[in-house]
Amino acid sequence: MKSWHIECLERIKLVESVLHKSDDEVKVKLSKVAISSTDFAYFASDSVDKNPNLTVPGHSAIAYVSEDYDNLGLKMGSRVVVSPFVKYEEHGVKRVRVLGVDTDGLLSDFASVPADNVYALPDGIPDDEAVFAEYVALANNVLNSLEVDKGDFVVIVGASTLGLILSQLTLYYQMIPVLVDLDAEKLALASSWGVYYALNPTYDNLERRVEEITGGRMAEASVYVGDGVPFNCAFRLVKDKGEVVIAGYSVRAGHNIDAGVILSKQLRLMGVADGYGEMSSAINLLANRIIKTNGLINSRIDFEDVPEMVAQCAKYPNQYNKIVVSVD
Repeated sequence: MKSWHIECLERIKLVESVLHKSDDEVKVKLSKVAISSTDFAYFASDSVDKNPNLTVPGHSAIAYVSEDYDNLGLKMGSRVVVSPFVKYEEHGVKRVRVLGVDTDGLLSDFASVPADNVYALPDGIPDDEAVFAEYVALANNVLNSLEVDKGDFVVIVGASTLGLILSQLTLYYQMIPVLVDLDAEKLALASSWGVYYALNPTYDNLERRVEEITGGRMAEASVYVGDGVPFNCAFRLVKDKGEVVIAGYSVRAGHNIDAGVILSKQLRLMGVADGYGEMSSAINLLANRIIKTNGLINSRIDFEDVPEMVAQCAKYPNQYNKIVVSVD
């Protein structure tokens, strides 16, 4: 197998190794691997906070099964989506690690992954949509963690891939999303999908606008999913005793938190860092055209062009929502 290992911008190498497969794993031939520019920027950095054992990016991939797995109902050549959410047990506690985030990812030509992480794809879902299944699964887990009802307002801070998908899913479940971001193009994309309230801190007084939108009560909940907007917006835009979720795995930088707002409003904070258990639902949502993904893929490159793209993303880490690497 061949994998791109990225230790920093100066140390990017294509490594060839023997692919080992255990009895409970499935061997797949990777076809498309989707990576964001912030992912590439993280791997290219030389930050002391980086995981030194994590050098292969990629937590979203489409693949083809390399042999027959009759016990799974998969034939050689079956098209699948690989879930990055791997369940394991540590000191008697069940946990989830994410490929490309907590351990080496999928930017390879071949891979062996746990059988539970391979999901057959219906013919009606093209690759360009299927690569977003993990984000739909993660967004589902975010909404499942909230105690919100139909008609409630949910502020989503950050128009990242997760933020844009979460906004649509909030609408589908008949809640009202308020999307906040500094990027006018991303806000316009969300608006084209029916997200009515899309606010830009450059032009909008956020607290005043959310107060107007909600009839003075502020939002029932907020979700922070991106780095561009100040973290404390997630606290300021919710009502007293409201819920705040920090979601995703792209928010790697440290943030200053205003504990005074949390205490004075008696807010409830939680983190959601995976979409484990929601991949089947995510595939169904994509198959039924509930989630739109047009416009989320900003660039396409070949497998051998990875170093050039890494260098570009190191310079402009927020340039692309999603980059699709063709491994074929």
